[in-house]
Amino acid sequence: MVAAPQPRPGRPLGFGDWPAADRRAWDRALRAGDPFTDAGGGAHWRPATRDGYQAAYGRWLAFLARRGWLDPNAAPAERLKRAWVVAYVTELQARIKPISVWSYLSDLHNTVFRMIPEADWSWLRDIVNRLHWRMPSTNVTASDLLPIGEIYDRGIELMEAAERDPPARPLHDSVCYRDGLMLAFAAGTLLRSRNLAGLRIGVSLLETSEGYVLDIPAEEVKNRQPIEGPLPASLTPYLTRYLDHHRPRLLQGNRSEFLWISAEGCPMKTHVVSQRIAKLTERHLGKRVPLQRFRHCAATTIASASPELTRIIRPLLAHTTNRTAERFYNRARMIDAGRRHAAALSGLKKQLQDAEETPS
Repeated sequence: MVAAPQPRPGRPLGFGDWPAADRRAWDRALRAGDPFTDAGGGAHWRPATRDGYQAAYGRWLAFLARRGWLDPNAAPAERLKRAWVVAYVTELQARIKPISVWSYLSDLHNTVFRMIPEADWSWLRDIVNRLHWRMPSTNVTASDLLPIGEIYDRGIELMEAAERDPPARPLHDSVCYRDGLMLAFAAGTLLRSRNLAGLRIGVSLLETSEGYVLDIPAEEVKNRQPIEGPLPASLTPYLTRYLDHHRPRLLQGNRSEFLWISAEGCPMKTHVVSQRIAKLTERHLGKRVPLQRFRHCAATTIASASPELTRIIRPLLAHTTNRTAERFYNRARMIDAGRRHAAALSGLKKQLQDAEETPS
């Protein structure tokens, strides 16, 4: 058996290091159809999906290589033995969270289902389903959230503070201003992390005579619905100030069309933007709220403030069904019921106190 590269745990085996048979199976899955040939099972995958599935399969191959089980002469289907998959899951469970274990296996199943469609993968799907059933609940509760308006206002305050009382460290005022804008921008637009980090000036973020607008094509959006529309008007002067003053300072002579620039003068990557926003909410609002929960914050804020307005949650969050709106409406009713219950208890307590104080 030929020795294979030995990537460290968690690092996928690069496509160029895959066995030839696996590369051919991958290429067949991505093959575009024509009048004489059917398209491959993965021809419809979007770029982000394709990259994720390639990484999932690369992690599987890397695991086999570390165990000495990666035979370059074996067929791809022969690599997926049940005992080896069980060992893979066991290794993952020792390193990462249950939801990530399930995600890795789910992506692996979806990949081989398209790469090797002639094989029966029902046993692998059963393992994926069992992992999903046994995952701890990840339901978001009201205690995990903040009012979306509070997040927005805090972002504005951070920008004003950065200019009013600038930190002494070089460029730190521009970093603080960018952070405040990022927080308010995220709260005001509810963009997902990939779309927020991927904003490009003059491409997906456009300036008009009436302010700034978003123009994100459907192929770049998770649910394949384009995002088009104006930014909150109150954000316009702050965004203009960032573009005219703070962003050029952060670039330090470099050039980029991306909106968010790091202190090192380069575009901020998606995971960096997400991590930064989570840290900002924890540091300045007292509760760590990841970016992916901003949409929950907005929907809960709307539903709690006025349950009849839940009809706007669907277009606001670009959902294709009303299930999410109904969930937040139900949560709002529970919150309202709790408030009524607390008020009733307070009233009862006062009645009892009055009765005790009244002479018999």
